[in-house]
Amino acid sequence: MSVFLRWGIFGILGVAALLYAYNASKRMAGRHAQQSAPTVQVAAPATAREVAIAPDAVTTPAPPVERAPPAPAHCEAELAVARRAIEARKNGEPLDRLLRIQEIAFEAAPLRRARLEKVATRYFNYQSEFAPAALRIAVISDCVQSSP
Repeated sequence: MSVFLRWGIFGILGVAALLYAYNASKRMAGRHAQQSAPTVQVAAPATAREVAIAPDAVTTPAPPVERAPPAPAHCEAELAVARRAIEARKNGEPLDRLLRIQEIAFEAAPLRRARLEKVATRYFNYQSEFAPAALRIAVISDCVQSSP
């Protein structure tokens, strides 16, 4: 077998490996975008018969939704970090990748960065599931108690 033939085969195999890796990364990126994109469901418009049958349902206003009072900005940042930590655990990402996210890594104050790392580690290590309202209450109450 000549040297040129051998290097030609290695070259073809190398190009095939690069193409395979490129296509695999495209599929992974597409799957990741599909999982992180919010899904919106649109309700079908009501027909005239449905409106005629239930006119009360259309005219009665919905009761006011009780909204939680706004939290301080640093507590909202901790809530975002806690949500990302729970998502990272669900997706099987490692903790060190979580600690390099923008909210933590670009924090200038060392004490604040340490606090965000502590929150990320705490919620990454929880094994139980949190309801969104329960998570918000837990994170913000802890943030308010620990802030000076």
